[in-house]
Amino acid sequence: MLNLKQYEVWFVTGSQHLYGEETLKQVDSHSQIIAESLNATPSIPLRIVFKPVVKTPDEIYALCQEANVTPNCVGLITWMHTFSPAKMWIRGLTILKKPLLHLHTQFNRDIPWADIDMDFMNLNQSAHGDREFGFMLSRMRINRKVVVGHWQDPNVLTQIGAWTRVALGAYELKNLKVARFGDNMRQVAVTEGDKVAAEMTFSVSVNTYGIGDLVAVINQMSDAGVDQLVSEYADSYTLMDTLLKGGAQHNALRDAARIELGIRAFLEEGGFGAYTDTVEDLHGMAQLPGISSQRLMADG
Repeated sequence: MLNLKQYEVWFVTGSQHLYGEETLKQVDSHSQIIAESLNATPSIPLRIVFKPVVKTPDEIYALCQEANVTPNCVGLITWMHTFSPAKMWIRGLTILKKPLLHLHTQFNRDIPWADIDMDFMNLNQSAHGDREFGFMLSRMRINRKVVVGHWQDPNVLTQIGAWTRVALGAYELKNLKVARFGDNMRQVAVTEGDKVAAEMTFSVSVNTYGIGDLVAVINQMSDAGVDQLVSEYADSYTLMDTLLKGGAQHNALRDAARIELGIRAFLEEGGFGAYTDTVEDLHGMAQLPGISSQRLMADG
């Protein structure tokens, strides 16, 4: 099962030095509060990591460079607490290779009509800054997710959570290794593919392994391991009497369990995230990997 909390989404706030040190300290503090709140939200499965406020083209460029080469960073959430001149972002956005979510929000949910003053208006300029940033993203034709609303609104949190899963999916795809056991089913077109094109276009590495390579691992699985997995089957599913111990098909159930253990071991040892097989290439295997495929997919 994939540990989602090992992956990060960086929370990046834009501003500029024009506002002065005291205002920027408040911007930094507000940004950290939002990032920590998002990180504690159950509907957002990945870690949200606060990054110090970026205020210059060089800081933005350096952050985008860092994001690109940080393996467990799968995307960026950007927010303009104040006005951040968007030309400062061009160099950084040009090199950014990670998915981007633009969060249109304000730190305060409500406008303090009774005591609003110029200091408050100077600090809270998201309505200005986010539109400036959004214009540049559109001008540069940068694909991104846009979420609008207060950062504590349940609908906003749900949208952010869904996007983090999509960002992780994009990351997994680019790093996916696929083990192809045997070749394509003979005469079938729809399951044929171009392994070179798959890696060039999607960064998915697909390589073929002989059934014998897999069978060798399956045969190494211990009887004790098979016993334990068969017991798990009995606890998880309603088994026909013929599959129970002493039944006519009990050994077939044990064969299925041994195959599942073998495939799982093969994939884990090789760092594979997916596999394919074919009904026309089962040499040395007692049966099709039916329940094992279903259970491996259930585990992600």
